[in-house]
Amino acid sequence: MQCSMQGVQLGRVQLHGAKASTVRKHPTLRCTRPFTRQRLTCTTTAAASRTDKLDSAQIPGGLPLDRRTVLGGLLLAPLMPLLKVDGAEASTLSKGAKVFVAGATGNTGRRVVQQLSQQGFQVLAGTRDEKKAKSLGFAADSNIQTVNFNLFDPESIAKAIGDADAVVSALGYSGFNPGGYKDVDLTGTVNLIEGAKKAGVKKFVLLTSLLTNAKAVGQADNPNYKFLNLFGGVLDNKLEAEKVLRSSGLDWTIVRPGGLSNESPENIGNLYVSREDTLFGTDGDVGRSISRDTVAAVMVSALQQNKAQNKVVEIVAGKNAPQLPEDKWFDL
Repeated sequence: MQCSMQGVQLGRVQLHGAKASTVRKHPTLRCTRPFTRQRLTCTTTAAASRTDKLDSAQIPGGLPLDRRTVLGGLLLAPLMPLLKVDGAEASTLSKGAKVFVAGATGNTGRRVVQQLSQQGFQVLAGTRDEKKAKSLGFAADSNIQTVNFNLFDPESIAKAIGDADAVVSALGYSGFNPGGYKDVDLTGTVNLIEGAKKAGVKKFVLLTSLLTNAKAVGQADNPNYKFLNLFGGVLDNKLEAEKVLRSSGLDWTIVRPGGLSNESPENIGNLYVSREDTLFGTDGDVGRSISRDTVAAVMVSALQQNKAQNKVVEIVAGKNAPQLPEDKWFDL
């Protein structure tokens, strides 16, 4: 990580085992940063090439520090609060923050809206059907404001999002027009991502599905993938939307659930969380389905945990799955 301030060379910051990303400018400081959190070593370019060891300087573990490391660390320490990194910083929302929910009147989206409200968030329930929103009781909840928006107009989306701190997308096409899956799951979702960026949103949580990346991980012949993808290539479209979000520069979380059930979590089983491309809806999995209530809970939790930053989680539920504390949901 190369840093300079007001034209003065400060030094080189290197994170072992990581590659540096591109440069992002700051009013007084310019730097790059690696994509992974690793041990930090600072060296000053003005220091002599020799690396005399300071016998008395050791880190708590007993490893010696050289003079360049010490000098570089002393020089950069006061500036660390000013460092800006490429891409989005981890964004943890507190109660009272404002969240825009797309697909707010859908079977999963309405649960996200309700759980956000119950936890004290201000909710902008994005919908194209105000009557449906009213029928769900949104108007009677002081924490919920219904907002109309056009999914195919990024400018109108940005206006609807307004000053929201985060966006949660529970979009998903459920009609019978094969072209509708691409319109909503890809084009509409990409428009939502662009609208979120225009609005200056910090965090974006996206709901997709297991097996979106089936082809790339040897699951192209998986019968679940073949069956689901018959419907307008829905999984392929969701995958493309995921790729756009991952490269958007936003702080993102992608939630890939198994089969969505309207039954309660008690009837379906405990939440089971796994890394991306590890659950395929097969007999060997802990479960194949999951309650929509549980899915909504994971999406709401993703807004509140730093560990959810830039992470894909695959989730199902099962009677034999152990009880998993919420603070462990994103420990992957």
